[in-house]
Amino acid sequence: MTLHVPFEQFPKTVESMLQTKNVFVAPQGRGALVTAADSLKGFMIVCHADLPVAQVKTKLTRSGLEVFEGAWKLSDEVDPDAEGRGDFYIAAVAYKSADTMPGVWVDAHRTLPTQVQVLRAMYEEFRATGELPEVSFEEFVRLSEPNVVVVAPNEIQSFLDKKPES
Repeated sequence: MTLHVPFEQFPKTVESMLQTKNVFVAPQGRGALVTAADSLKGFMIVCHADLPVAQVKTKLTRSGLEVFEGAWKLSDEVDPDAEGRGDFYIAAVAYKSADTMPGVWVDAHRTLPTQVQVLRAMYEEFRATGELPEVSFEEFVRLSEPNVVVVAPNEIQSFLDKKPES
């Protein structure tokens, strides 16, 4: 069972409903996700604070709570906004192509990829689809003059948060 409360009420609610002073804070969008739980009862208190993580930690500590990094999530809890999505990283590569316009290649990764991993995935895909002649990976990188950008889950959320509701 999960109780969602406003950030301002979070410390008092934890104090009155849980037998712990331990709370967890994790970045979420431009703010922070704050959780506290009684794992034996399967009861959790959650709030979102529209403040920087450092400021959230300071306010919670001043209210007498002990703050840790992380977030509680009950195994049977379903987040309808994230169902089937999970956190992911978007990788985009702008590259010199044979056309008059530069090429753009986009991929998604479940963990933070390195630039080499992104370029290797692009190279392998181009080889598999026949879009790339017989060249080595090193030659491919040299000829394509790639510019790799990786967008993290919190950055993706930040972009979404800046959009007006439609």
